[in-house]
Amino acid sequence: MFAKLATVIVVLGAMFGALLVNRQERIDTAAEISRIHFELERNERERIRREADVAGLLTPAEIRTLVERIEKDATAREAAVLKPIPFREDPSSASDDALGTPEELRKLVKEPARGAEGFGG
Repeated sequence: MFAKLATVIVVLGAMFGALLVNRQERIDTAAEISRIHFELERNERERIRREADVAGLLTPAEIRTLVERIEKDATAREAAVLKPIPFREDPSSASDDALGTPEELRKLVKEPARGAEGFGG
């Protein structure tokens, strides 16, 4: 009889301990969600304040000029960085020297790859 009672007490203690651990994890999670919420709210207020500062310092004409300058710089950068790479049978032979002149590149890019007419039909 004593063994059964001791077993019941140990099992109930373990169960209550597990429930307390679960409750504490829920409380910690709720506190973390609350901290994250307040941080997001603080960041949102900071963003709105900075937008107001920028709006007070710039006129619409200045913003248009800045956007046009950024777009022009991005277009020039893309033109300098991106160049067409023609299809090659052996990709290891593709280097800046092996690509040839811009006219040859245009010709290679416009031509279909050899053997492509056999696909799709």
